[in-house]
Amino acid sequence: MYEYKSLKELYENLKPAFDIKLKELKYQKEDNITKEDIWKYLTVTKWKNATNLGIADMVSDIIHVSYTDIKKYKEENSLNNIK
Repeated sequence: MYEYKSLKELYENLKPAFDIKLKELKYQKEDNITKEDIWKYLTVTKWKNATNLGIADMVSDIIHVSYTDIKKYKEENSLNNIK
C-alpha cells in the first residue's frame, strides 16, 4: 500500500473523485458543497478512526457520501463557529 507523505498529497490524489462527486451534486441542483466540505466531513466523521484505509475505500466513500450528511455537518459546524 502506498504511503502518502502528507495529507495535502493524499487530498491532491483524491481530487478526481471529489470532482466526480461535485458534478453529481451539481446535476442534482445541490451545488453549495465544495471539495473541502466533503474532505472535512469524511476526515472528521468516517476516516478519523479508520485503520488500513486504502485509496479505493476513500474514493468509494467520496462517491457515496450523502449530500444530506455533508449539509448537516456543514450547518452544525457553522453554528459552532458562531458560538
